[in-house]
Amino acid sequence: NAIVWVSVAAIVMGSLLALAQRNLFRMLAYIVIAEVGYMVGGFFLGNRMGITGSTLHIINDAAMTLCLFLAAGAITFRTKSDAFKDLKGIFQQMPFTMTAFAVGALAVIGVPPTCGFFSKWYLITGGFHAGHYGFAAALVFSSLVNAVLFFRIFEIAYFDQAGDDKDHHHHHKHHKHKAKMVEAPVSMLVPLMITAISLIVLGLYTGDIV
Repeated sequence: NAIVWVSVAAIVMGSLLALAQRNLFRMLAYIVIAEVGYMVGGFFLGNRMGITGSTLHIINDAAMTLCLFLAAGAITFRTKSDAFKDLKGIFQQMPFTMTAFAVGALAVIGVPPTCGFFSKWYLITGGFHAGHYGFAAALVFSSLVNAVLFFRIFEIAYFDQAGDDKDHHHHHKHHKHKAKMVEAPVSMLVPLMITAISLIVLGLYTGDIV
């Protein structure tokens, strides 16, 4: 029981600290801390649902975080920065990378049919079966925080235009830059796309994996 509560603390603090970050890699690193809280807590619930959810989440989380870090790596490779303020207009510039990033984000939030939904479902069910409502609540809380985190990034990446806050001298240059696609090299895109697709495949084949 004590370890489940420690996991709850890791999930809540990991989520809140992720919320405080202003650059991509640090935000993802704190999300990973919360995700490890899912796995440890689920295992120590000590019931079939919790342990199934934990084991499944080890596989799913490896794929989800791989997808997000590969995407973040591609973004940083092109923009030379992982600060949120430098993600303006990145959806137009790197549509494939950002689509894969969006799939990874939806998986971490826990949207079906991505794999993240299914392991979360097992973990939350395990929490209820164990009568550990704090753990179930922490998972729901963390999912809501993840939704806020990623939609904040989508808002910057999709709706904010590159060069909005630049002075007029640079405006013309940025306007040109914004329209141009500067996608990551194929050697980075291929593993990223395969990983993003795997998040949906893992979700659809959850029954077989379990």
